[in-house]
Amino acid sequence: MRVWISVDMEGIAGVSHHKPTSRADPEYPAAAALMVGETNAAIEGALAGGATDILVNDSHGGMYNLRPADLHPAARVLQGQKAWSMVAGAARRTNGEPAFDVALFVGYHARAGHPTGTIAHTYTGAPTETRLDGRPTGEYGFNALILGAGGIPVGLVTGDDALADEVAGWLPWAERVVVKDGYGTSAAASLHPDRACGLIRDGAQRAVERAGRAGELRLLEVGEPVVIEVDYHVALEADYAAIVPNAERVGDRTVRHHGPDAVTAYRGFLAGVRLASIID
Repeated sequence: MRVWISVDMEGIAGVSHHKPTSRADPEYPAAAALMVGETNAAIEGALAGGATDILVNDSHGGMYNLRPADLHPAARVLQGQKAWSMVAGAARRTNGEPAFDVALFVGYHARAGHPTGTIAHTYTGAPTETRLDGRPTGEYGFNALILGAGGIPVGLVTGDDALADEVAGWLPWAERVVVKDGYGTSAAASLHPDRACGLIRDGAQRAVERAGRAGELRLLEVGEPVVIEVDYHVALEADYAAIVPNAERVGDRTVRHHGPDAVTAYRGFLAGVRLASIID
């Protein structure tokens, strides 16, 4: 059983506001240590569920947060700046077969614009709301879409209660582990790290076991052509995002990305968000 794990920081238990998620903050090392703890819990659960190959994609910020020596030795870790960002390493094999049997999302968070999700955003601070097929969604949705295009189902998502509610609508087959309750975008009531890790370990084991049973997990798919819409804070951000191919400016601060398939639409969307995010 081949398992791919994407680990973010904002949804980790004990991380309640955005400052500790920055390397410049004095509390960052403590937040990174909590991130390592939940990552190891997911690895341990995956192994208990039958995993034989595990790749961890460090998916937060500069994407070099996890100290390799602190991770479970059974896993490999993919770190550094990657063109495919949070879904790097999960592309189909050269023979067209899926590279992994199941994906686990650890430390994830609610979408941009969510009123109570802890540190809610979508990739950067530029979008105020992001939509797939007309429905608001966040990183969990877009990442699951691209993994689905690669034949990989999402079996586990961990984070706060707002995230769990959103994921129930988009990925109802996935295990959902709540490690904290959001009290607005800069506050949360977290479980003790030991309790959080225990829940994640159990959830990861269930997810991997279920991946081995036909029909337990599904791929996230939407109808084609695929449409992704992004609302931005200011018009200038939308100006920059709209310059990419297959992008359409809609209204004052909205950009719509069209694609004949999920990968094409996602590539335009990701490029647009990155361009919009360079605006001072």
